[in-house]
Amino acid sequence: MNTEKKYVSEPEVDLKEVVLILWSRKILIIAITTLSIIISLLYALSLPNIYTSKSLLTSVAIDSSLNSKASDYSALASFAGININPGNASKSDEAIERIKSFDFFSNHFLNQIKLENLMAAKDWDHVSNKIIYDQKLFDESNSKWVRKVSYPFQPRPTYQEAFIEYMKILTINKDKKSSFVSIEIKHVSPHIAKKWSYIIINSINNLMREIDKSEAKNSIDFLNNTAQATQLSGLTDVISKLLEDQIRTLVLAESSSDYVFKIISSPIAPEHK
Repeated sequence: MNTEKKYVSEPEVDLKEVVLILWSRKILIIAITTLSIIISLLYALSLPNIYTSKSLLTSVAIDSSLNSKASDYSALASFAGININPGNASKSDEAIERIKSFDFFSNHFLNQIKLENLMAAKDWDHVSNKIIYDQKLFDESNSKWVRKVSYPFQPRPTYQEAFIEYMKILTINKDKKSSFVSIEIKHVSPHIAKKWSYIIINSINNLMREIDKSEAKNSIDFLNNTAQATQLSGLTDVISKLLEDQIRTLVLAESSSDYVFKIISSPIAPEHK
């Protein structure tokens, strides 16, 4: 049985014909392109100027002799709540993650700023150095939130809503080679961007200091009680070493304002958007 193969010829594209079609519609193409450019420019001009305040930090080395003798008394240290095996996480890594946490934002950042500057700032008047607010969100004359939202939201933004905006304006990175930490804050006002950068840096240093002070004091109390209850000279020596380290931690916490991060390049109010 013979089978016949049928070939369907595909129409060839005539480049000349395509060019002629495009040329005949050149006015429409130019009009659409021009309109798109105008719309894009108008949209770009309608956006507020955004300023970015940048800062560069270095990690402050917190020396501890415990790590060299961790194997000798790690069990006792763990009972005292002393972590002498921190693994790969450093103080700066912990600080970075805390800065990006909701707890840090709600307890240590939000209470130092005006919520309307985060959630309702529309523009900035460089002459008067005043924030221009979106009147659909915040009535500045009456200091009242007027935004229209549905349940479960209220006119005044919640902490969780504010945290979302906080994460949008915050950029924080650590260079793996140099360990330098960069922090960037974006805002319509360059002065607020600078101020908020300092708030974050100072707040994380204070928070980490207070955490270590509290842990050190609790550890000292435990070690003192343990020393009074033991008669073993070997254990007494270990406790003395642990106490020495915890006292050193307290001294370091009290002696410097730059506890975790030291500023290399300070935040500035940028002149250019």
